[in-house]
Amino acid sequence: MDRLKCMEVFVQVVRAGSLSAGAAACAMTAATAARHVQALEARLGQPLLRRQGRRQVPSALGERYYVECAEVLARVENADALGDGGVSAASVATAMSRPIGQLRVSAPTTVGSHLLMPIFAEYLQAHPDVALDLALKDRAVDLEEEGIHAAFQAGGNPEPGLVAHTLRGVTRVACASPGYLARRGVPRQPSDLAGHDCLGFRYDDVLRRWHFADAGETGVPARDVRLIAHNPLAQLQAAVCGMGIALLPEYLLAPEVEAGRLVRVLEADAQLGEPMHLVHLAGRYVSSKLEDFVRYMVAKLGPDACPVARSA
Repeated sequence: MDRLKCMEVFVQVVRAGSLSAGAAACAMTAATAARHVQALEARLGQPLLRRQGRRQVPSALGERYYVECAEVLARVENADALGDGGVSAASVATAMSRPIGQLRVSAPTTVGSHLLMPIFAEYLQAHPDVALDLALKDRAVDLEEEGIHAAFQAGGNPEPGLVAHTLRGVTRVACASPGYLARRGVPRQPSDLAGHDCLGFRYDDVLRRWHFADAGETGVPARDVRLIAHNPLAQLQAAVCGMGIALLPEYLLAPEVEAGRLVRVLEADAQLGEPMHLVHLAGRYVSSKLEDFVRYMVAKLGPDACPVARSA
């Protein structure tokens, strides 16, 4: 059975929500459409559809397979459109290699919504045939299990089985509200934090330690933690409310400092940026859209790239 036709039937069934409607879109009977989908399931060894009430919806594998099938079919349509005549081999190659389809990308919530969003906007404007499905999660993700094409990971070494591209690190600076510093005093060195209320940050169920440049130690823990947040935005608001000293990413802290709601402290001892990585699965075919996305992000965020301008 023709695999491309099977893909077309599967895509139409998913879009229509039923075998009968998908079959009608392909001008065939429901029984014939079912055989086309079953042929794909036999090749993959797993079901692609499941029943939900009266509808046929894709399984977990089916959702990921649908995205890839839709991209393949879009490329075929683009190739057919070139058959009107008067096109060069170069124009055919360009059309076939143009990024197209959906990319599922993961990033920590604050990194994705604040640091990366302006870059995502630029990328989508430059790539009108690509769509991004953003999974913003403050935990480690399983790329294969969750169907993630690429993930931004902060700090640490990427796990085996992943291709990792090193990006520029994020510098974190200690800060507190003017009111808090007026009450409790300004710390002059990291060891002074022992007498202050510190605002902790927990990522992936691990309380992060505070590391400072030239502190003469591997890490300064938040000794008197008054609040532990699982999101940097909550940590930021706690600092603005005068609850203590927070260690925050510079890109998140800068607007509050400019507005006078927070004051940087221990600037000479700012936490050196842990590198971020952009990772994807190793040993797999890398589609043109993923390859182009990685190249674009490394150009914007790589160690040698110019710093990203902060949006107002």
